[in-house]
Formats: sequence, structure tokens, C-alpha cells
Amino acid sequence: MANTLTRWDPMAEFHNLRTAMDRLFDQGMGRMGPARGEELESRTLGIDVVETNEDYVVRAAVPGVKPEDVDITINDDVLTISGGFEEKHEEKEQQYIRQELHYGQFHRSLKLPPTVEADKANAKFENGMLELHLPKRPEARARSLKITPQGVIESEKGEGEQGASS
Repeated sequence: MANTLTRWDPMAEFHNLRTAMDRLFDQGMGRMGPARGEELESRTLGIDVVETNEDYVVRAAVPGVKPEDVDITINDDVLTISGGFEEKHEEKEQQYIRQELHYGQFHRSLKLPPTVEADKANAKFENGMLELHLPKRPEARARSLKITPQGVIESEKGEGEQGASS
């Protein structure tokens, strides 16, 4: 029997560990989510933010939540959306095989640009989708300038109005 020296590769060990962990998660872990009696943690709400010429539009999916259970505040240029909903427990004994629905509290805070007119914001809640429109101040809206021999002609994008200025 010959003695051979094999070089140790620590990265190979990490690769083996990762492969084993991937296999563990691919096989599934049975019941997912908090166990009965565990405290439900606050979750972050996913949002989409779209900028148009006139406003910012914030959309959030909150399925199963009633509009009265959602709180929207703007304080010091920070938009906060929070709320929650409770799991309805049935009296029957049941065991989850997989539990992916999230219950409990959620929240999301987002710093707004100083160009937002917060007092003119409006919200729409329909079919589990929350949509906020946060208008921009007029001076923050995109404008186009056209230079002619007579001077500068200024107009807001998307509008046909033109006014001469000096």
C-alpha cells in the first residue's frame, strides 16, 4: 500500500456542502411556515413604482386584505404602507403539507422625492391591488424648450400649448 499525499482543496468542500444543501431543499422540507403558536413576523410588502410625466404610481398586491385594514401615511417625504390580515382557523384537525400563504402584519416604507405633492395623493383599491398616484409639482414635470429666432418657446411634454417667454 503506497502512501500518497493529496492536496486539500477547501473550495471543493464548500461545493460539496452547497450540493448537499441544494438536495435538501429540492426534496422539500414538509411543512413550511411558522408552527402553531409561533408569533407571525412582520413581512415586507413588494411594490412597483412607475414614474410618468405627471406623477409617481405605486402599486402593491395585497390579496385577501380589506381596504380598511391597510394604512397609508406620508410623513417627512416617507410613504409607509402597512396593514395585516389574520389566518382563519378551522376547527377541524388538519396538518399542512405545504404552507406558503403569509398571514400577519406587513409594511413597506419608501423615501419620496421632494417633488411629490403629498397632499394631492390619491389611492385606489380594487381586487386586491392597491394603486397610489403621487402627483409631481408642476416645476418638476418634464418640459421641452424650443429655440427660435423670436426667442425661447416653452411647453410641457405631451401638451400642444406653447407660450413665448423672454
